[in-house]
Amino acid sequence: MISNYPKKCWYVAATCDEITESPLGRRLLGKDVVLWRGVSGDVHAFENRCAHRAFPLSHSRVDGDRLVCGYHGCTYDTAGKCVYTPAQPRVPTGMEVRVFPVLEEPPFVWIWLGQPFAAAGSQPPRMPWVNDPAWSTFASAWHVKANYLMVHEHYLDFSYAPVVHARDLPPGLESMGSFNDVEVSETTVSYTRILPELPLAGWQADATGLDPGPPYKHREGGTFVTPAIHRQYWEIEAPNGTVYTTTRTHGITPETETSTHVFMQSSRNYAIDSNEATGRLRSFLDGVSRRDASILEMASEHSGYDGWRGGVEFQADAAALRARRIVGVMLAKEAGRAEIRPGLAPNSRDYSLSPSGPLVLGG
Repeated sequence: MISNYPKKCWYVAATCDEITESPLGRRLLGKDVVLWRGVSGDVHAFENRCAHRAFPLSHSRVDGDRLVCGYHGCTYDTAGKCVYTPAQPRVPTGMEVRVFPVLEEPPFVWIWLGQPFAAAGSQPPRMPWVNDPAWSTFASAWHVKANYLMVHEHYLDFSYAPVVHARDLPPGLESMGSFNDVEVSETTVSYTRILPELPLAGWQADATGLDPGPPYKHREGGTFVTPAIHRQYWEIEAPNGTVYTTTRTHGITPETETSTHVFMQSSRNYAIDSNEATGRLRSFLDGVSRRDASILEMASEHSGYDGWRGGVEFQADAAALRARRIVGVMLAKEAGRAEIRPGLAPNSRDYSLSPSGPLVLGG
């Protein structure tokens, strides 16, 4: 299978707390990468192979701001240059390992696996509420044996919820209905779906502390932000006008053509100091992610992404098809086969998400 992930894009490599003085090996976009943190506190990313015998540098040790291979002791500085080897007094000329650009913007460590010079003109999306004291956030991560676009397109659909997640929906919600709007920019797709006024699902009542019986306004939506990021939210509006927002920000990073890392940050603007609410939401979302992964892995094992994308499309697939088209344009541009589509202005290099509603673009 030919890879269908753009390389000129910042992807989540890890969460910040995963990168310590112990090197971390991870496969990202089909490349074996080692991530490590030096004594200065900075994160570094190398190709995970020593320049001598291709030994995995994830089995190394950090010495100050240098990485020491666990096989022959070849020692690399932060630029990837070998500066010492115990085997001989002089390091062979040109001995070095490939270095990948990284950015640490809590809670994520981002990596650029395309041509390094292209990274300077791009930034990862900003997600200000993840670190905002007015919001409460917790993290989770999982692995899916499916192509990363299957993950994106699954999240951009959600018409499957009454089948896959029936017990977690508000009582009386038997279908998700049509999108109320789909907003498209050069690189993003956002949708909104306004649902009937209904009582609360069990997880909503438990997390918010609201009376589950009366009818509430419900709104569900999502955004394909980049090939690396998806955001989904669910809003409840109480009779007094207070809006309770639960949002999930997914870092979606291809591991290979048929497997994906998912790094999730779940944020809410209510009960921000409640450990009980966090525990209830964590348990609920763990179940949701397990069911989602199971569905995607069954589809991937049976038909793969080629079979997935070859099926008959529904109206509910509108946002997913737009995202698929955006990725296709990005891939074609990387291959030198496409220009910017007419009628859509180039997107700013700097943009941020809104925790609900349309994507917010910044200049």
